[in-house]
Amino acid sequence: MRRILRPLVRTMIARGLTYPQLTEMLKELLIEEAVSHFNLGPKRMTDSRISLLTGLQRRDIRAHRDAPATDEIPASMGPIPRVITLWRTDPRYSDDTGNPVALPRSADAGLSFEALVLEIGRDVHPRTILDEMKRLGLIAHDEASDEIRLLADSLLPSRDEALLIAYYASNLGDHAEAAAANLVAAPEPGPFFERAVHYNKLTPEAATALEALARKRQQALLEELNAAALDHQRASAGKADATERFRVGAFVYRTGKEGGSE
Repeated sequence: MRRILRPLVRTMIARGLTYPQLTEMLKELLIEEAVSHFNLGPKRMTDSRISLLTGLQRRDIRAHRDAPATDEIPASMGPIPRVITLWRTDPRYSDDTGNPVALPRSADAGLSFEALVLEIGRDVHPRTILDEMKRLGLIAHDEASDEIRLLADSLLPSRDEALLIAYYASNLGDHAEAAAANLVAAPEPGPFFERAVHYNKLTPEAATALEALARKRQQALLEELNAAALDHQRASAGKADATERFRVGAFVYRTGKEGGSE
């Protein structure tokens, strides 16, 4: 737990989350998880059982257990990731080398940025999408020719603080959910694929070469999965059982200390 919590604590300090705030949050989470995953059949979970499972005093349990959940919905990029995916993966929007072509902002017929956005949906006006993608540095708009060129391989929200925090929470949270489900299932096999390659005693040059290979291969896989997921999402549209959520992630970590940051 120290190894897992250390980088989280560092993030909390960096973002201004204090110990009193954290303890109140932990009380709420301990109660919520105990009630959700450790109840005894249809019976209502008693304060005594929650106290036994969590170590919390019953007065804290009474103060927190019936409070509404306060998890915030992470900030959303709406249709922008799907615009990038379609632009990068659909052959209509690619040149002979597979790279996304520059698009006119609008056109009476044929390919255009507006037509691309409207393929994704009509809930948000193409001009709104254009302005936001420009703000995030995802596109270049040549005002003279009114052509738009895609700059990003994927959505990198580093220019937007709220989105960066939202992606941190969503990606790390889902990875932790998968790891927790696998650990709780032990000694039986866990339900989720989770693997890593770890080597130490490497020179900086060797680590750099491995990082470059990992970035290249993982990026290619993520782009393939992104395109496939878009196709499946289109095919699932309107179906009553289209309720599943899917996330797959990739990461690279390196350090000069053997065995991690401990």
